[in-house]
Amino acid sequence: MQNHIEYFFFRILFAFIRLFRFRTVQQMGSAFGGIIFTAIGLRKKLVLDNLRHAYPEKSKEEIYSIARASYRNLFTAYFEIMYMDKLSEEEIRRDISFPDADKINELLKRGKGLIILTGHFGNWELCALSVPLLVPQKYTVVVQIQRNPFINEFMRHMRSRFGTKLVVMERALRESLRALSNNEAVALIADQSGPESGIYTNFFGRPASTHQGPAVFQVRSGAPMILVMLIREGIEKFRIELEEIDTNGLTGTDADKMQEITNRHVQALERYIRRYPEQWLWMHKRWKHTEFYLQKHSNPKVPTQ
Repeated sequence: MQNHIEYFFFRILFAFIRLFRFRTVQQMGSAFGGIIFTAIGLRKKLVLDNLRHAYPEKSKEEIYSIARASYRNLFTAYFEIMYMDKLSEEEIRRDISFPDADKINELLKRGKGLIILTGHFGNWELCALSVPLLVPQKYTVVVQIQRNPFINEFMRHMRSRFGTKLVVMERALRESLRALSNNEAVALIADQSGPESGIYTNFFGRPASTHQGPAVFQVRSGAPMILVMLIREGIEKFRIELEEIDTNGLTGTDADKMQEITNRHVQALERYIRRYPEQWLWMHKRWKHTEFYLQKHSNPKVPTQ
C-alpha cells in the first residue's frame, strides 16, 4: 500500500511538472531546493559538517552559500528527471555540449572496452541519458534497484530510452566483464561510500571507503577508464567533460593495483568537485566509515594518493 501511495503522489507531481517548459521546470526545482534548505533543512547538519571538513579554510558564510546552492542543484536535478523523457533528441543535442565526445570512440578502438565513471554531480541521470545519444555505442549501465517498484519501472524506462542495457548491482561483475570483453562501454556511479571492507582512499583529506567495482573491472579487463561529468552552466545549458584516468604504471599485487586505480579515479572526482562544489551531492554519508578506519589502524593517517 505504501508503494502505491508514494507512486500516486509521484505521478501527481510528474504530471504537474510536465505542464511547463523545461526552463520553467529548472527554475521551479531550484526554488524548491532553496525552500528545502532554508525551511526544512533536510540533512542540513550532515551537509554542513561534510563541507566544513572538506573546506576548513572557508568561512561560515561561504559554507552556507555552497550548501544552499547544492540543494538548489539537487532539486533542480530531481525536477529535471521527471521531465527528461519529454526532451526530444534535438533538444538534448541543443542543450548539451560534449567537446571531447570523439574520445569515447577513440578509446574503444583499443578493443578492450571502456569503463565510464561519474558521480552524483550536476544531473547524473541526464548525463547517462545523453551520452548514448551523443556518442552511439553499446552501453551497459550498473544501477541500483529502487525500493518502490513503480518508481523503479519509471526509472528503468527512462534510462534505457536510447538502447542502454541496465544491469543491477548484484549481477554487475559478470555482466560488466562480459560487456568489456565484447569491447562495449560499462558505466557506473563511483562516488558513494563503500562498505567497511571497501578500498579506503584520501577524499577531501579524510579516509573514505570506496566501492571496489571500478578497480576490479579495470584490473581484470585492462580496459581504459574515464570520468565523465555533466556540468550545469545555466538554464537549459550543460557541458559534458571527460577525463581519462591514467591506468599505466600499476605494479604489485592485484590488490595493490586496485588501491592505486581507486586513488586515481577518486582524486579525479575530487578535482571536479573542487571546481564546482555546489554541483555535488554533499547530502550523502560519504565518510560514514572513516572512524572505523581510524580506529582499526594504529597509525591513523589518511591513505596517500
